[in-house]
Amino acid sequence: MDIARNSCAGRVKTADLSSCARGFRLGLSGCGGGLESISTSRLLDLAERVEGLGFEAIWLNEEHFQGSIVEVEGRRCLSPLILASAILARTRRLRVGFSVLLLALHHPVRLAEEIATLDVLSDGRVDFGISRGGNGRYLEVYGVDPESVNDRFRETFDFLPRAWAEGKIAFDGNEYSIEPKPVQRPHPPVFMGTYTEETAAWAAREGHGLICHGITSMANQRRLMRAFTDAGGDPSAVPFGRFVYVSESDANARAELWPTVLKLTTRLKGFGLFNRKGVVAERDLDPEVFYHEMVIAGGPETCTRRIMELNEELGVAYLNALSAFFGFLPIELLERSLDLLGSEVRPRVEAAFNRAAAQRR
Repeated sequence: MDIARNSCAGRVKTADLSSCARGFRLGLSGCGGGLESISTSRLLDLAERVEGLGFEAIWLNEEHFQGSIVEVEGRRCLSPLILASAILARTRRLRVGFSVLLLALHHPVRLAEEIATLDVLSDGRVDFGISRGGNGRYLEVYGVDPESVNDRFRETFDFLPRAWAEGKIAFDGNEYSIEPKPVQRPHPPVFMGTYTEETAAWAAREGHGLICHGITSMANQRRLMRAFTDAGGDPSAVPFGRFVYVSESDANARAELWPTVLKLTTRLKGFGLFNRKGVVAERDLDPEVFYHEMVIAGGPETCTRRIMELNEELGVAYLNALSAFFGFLPIELLERSLDLLGSEVRPRVEAAFNRAAAQRR
């Protein structure tokens, strides 16, 4: 059942997303915000480093049961709300978003308090990415009835704007003010994560953002982006996920990244990811197909060209890089790729955006 068919209209809408969508923006995404090749306090050092490189934001996935002591490679996923707090405390400009929080797994009062607390402590640097949270394993362990997921999503999503507004809310005859209230008004920007065109269009009509996950094939990304923009959404405000790796040359990128691609595609095939409708097809996990169609890789000029192609085709102006390749990319390669992405690719893309804008005047 689709969110769009089961959510009421007339909520408080997200603050104008298009107003902050001028020029090119570069974010990082993953369960460690694209830094999950390491899961120690050094991750926070990397967050400071990417802030200095001019990245816009780090987006944190909510994942559970990822990584164990017997797995020597791949991601170790940390609690997104706690990690967000640590990153926001170590930075001054970098935004932190969620890509996404699974609403069915959260108590609405606690979630309202925690998101608002993050927003207050960070002076308004929080982006609120959400989805239903229908993963069967998660629901089982959290004791959530799968049949209740849509209702839980609707109830929480309807409650949060009221909790963040001024005034009190009635609970069984008593009234309480949910505190604190967020700095961003009426609340932090909302970004919907979805694999359905109906929800993408609904998000646009409601004035919310869309977040496109990097594990999604380009065919499905195009489908979601077009549904969103056809319904009036601003494509330049969509954090658009792609796996990204930058090296000194195309040949170096291929040689350095290929072992990671082989490991990651083998793991994703084992997960049966292609069985999830609207995500990827089995052919997308062929290593060669994956490298050419799911990944932006190469030297700075090639990566710049690939990003601009997304802008020309779909209006993408906010690239969300899955830079750690689910933690399979060795940390030394991740650090070098991030340096090149921030110091070499970002300025090139910004210059190309400026040239394109000047030509439109």
